[in-house]
Amino acid sequence: MADVAGADGAPGGWAVVFLQQGRFTVQKVRNLSEVFDSSSPPKILAVDIPIGLLDVYETGGRLCDREARRFLGPKRRSSVFPAPVRPVLKASSYAEACAVSRVSARHGKKISKQTWAIVPKIREIDDLLRARPVLQEIVHEVHPEVCFCELAGRPMSCPKGSREGQVERRQALRQSFGNLDEIVERGRKEQRLATEDILDAVVACWSAVRLADRKGRSLVEPAPRDSAGLPMTIWA
Repeated sequence: MADVAGADGAPGGWAVVFLQQGRFTVQKVRNLSEVFDSSSPPKILAVDIPIGLLDVYETGGRLCDREARRFLGPKRRSSVFPAPVRPVLKASSYAEACAVSRVSARHGKKISKQTWAIVPKIREIDDLLRARPVLQEIVHEVHPEVCFCELAGRPMSCPKGSREGQVERRQALRQSFGNLDEIVERGRKEQRLATEDILDAVVACWSAVRLADRKGRSLVEPAPRDSAGLPMTIWA
């Protein structure tokens, strides 16, 4: 089995779940570049962050964003925020980002505050993949709710931050991660990570295993490329 990892954004960095030599571990890193600067970098990294970006505003965002909402249905589609347009990455304030998004197209609209909150991490991944092109075949975009839906065969019924939502997600993951409780407890106690971020990183790792085994499914086929040559798709 190939060494892989799944990552989810967390306060101050990233929650990363590794599968190395058949063993699962969890770690918090400040920057995702640390994952690839280690002595044994993963062959595949599935990360919960938009990668390829549109240059101009489109209603609903990228095609893969719209497909993810369709796949999740009414219960969980609101969890998929439209990815910002590429020019937003240069904005230094929320007001500027909204203005840039509006003027990118005749029907352009501002970005949400939730999207603005993850722009630094989108910028981080964008810079990493453009500076180190070899990683473009290794790093793949996923969305935890899409992954959970693919894993369980249905969308999750409760929000991930609720107690019921965490129980539901743990149950879905236990069939693939026998030591799930150990992973979560170590992540919480040793790495100071939130349970919901750990669970999202675990299901991203599940998708990374599928990608390594060539069982991953792109929501958009063929995946279009953005102006920087990065793919615009979400993997399940």
